[in-house]
Amino acid sequence: MKIVYIITQATWGGAQAHLYSLIKAQVMRGNAVALVYGVEGRLSASVAKEFQDVQVVRVASLVHPIAPLSDLKAIYTLRKLVKNWQPDIIHLHSSKAGMIGRLATIRLPMKVIFTAHGWGFTPGVGKKRQLLMKTIEKALSRLTTAYICVSQFDYDLGVQSGVITSAHPARVIHNGVTALTGANKATSSEVFVLSMAARFDTPKRQDILIQALTYLPENLPIVCHFLGDGPSIEACKTLTHQLNLDGKVNFYGVVDNVQKYYSQSDVGVLISDYEALPISLVEALAQGLPIIASNVGGIQELIDHNGFLVTNDARQIAEKILTLYQSKKIAEVKTNSYQMYQRHYTEHEMLEQTQAYYLRCLA
Repeated sequence: MKIVYIITQATWGGAQAHLYSLIKAQVMRGNAVALVYGVEGRLSASVAKEFQDVQVVRVASLVHPIAPLSDLKAIYTLRKLVKNWQPDIIHLHSSKAGMIGRLATIRLPMKVIFTAHGWGFTPGVGKKRQLLMKTIEKALSRLTTAYICVSQFDYDLGVQSGVITSAHPARVIHNGVTALTGANKATSSEVFVLSMAARFDTPKRQDILIQALTYLPENLPIVCHFLGDGPSIEACKTLTHQLNLDGKVNFYGVVDNVQKYYSQSDVGVLISDYEALPISLVEALAQGLPIIASNVGGIQELIDHNGFLVTNDARQIAEKILTLYQSKKIAEVKTNSYQMYQRHYTEHEMLEQTQAYYLRCLA
């Protein structure tokens, strides 16, 4: 089997971590794999270094913003590449790569799969953007062999919007990870650690979590660790200083292994304006952490007696933090998280389901 994976930004985040797992699995199966991307970063560097047989190609004109001249050039370049390679499957990730990739394959024989890591028309984005992206996706659905949705929420939204149909079907394949073992938080530690792993950029709301800390009693040994970087990090650092929380908040920047930090934490937190099914919370489940997260997108699928869904209200978030801090059943809550991970969110299950879907699309 020959597979070409296309993504706009080969940096690092949920979609990139997901794609890295797919590439590694296909290489191990002995399949021919290529990675095409626009913006280089950790993903492209890791694949090039670790998998010598994978063709790693940058298309510089494949950029995130709408840019008509660059977009036309990207379509032309991608079409030339795939006509030369003649893959069996083109698997697209990220909205922009999904658009450009499908336009580049018009009337070509290969199967085209698009993984929706959250629709561009998901609730939480602006109304005008929702309408525009829904219209575009419905048009592009004709060029799509099949979709993969990372959450049931996204599948249902795709059906309701008329994007997913019997002619252009979809399957829910949850994001999955492999649990890091052997690194557990010292039970003697008195510090209660909250950890939020996310890029400092839209739609993430680290600022609300910082504000929530001001509603907690000052004498409680509760600290917050932020893992990640991005354009809004300096504003969050300034906010932390203005609220006199420098002793309560730590910014670790980009880290190599989020689970290593989660293993030294007590709660996994994600506050966001919209989401699909974030890998950062799946990694928190893999470390048996209780979850506090915004009630958006597919996040509700990760919560079942193992934490709390919240509105993006600082006071409510603080109340849930305090509830977990004071809970006498925290061990039970942690067990619930890990059992949910084992049932639904292992990397092995994700990869097996994806392989089966590839074969179904080729049948």
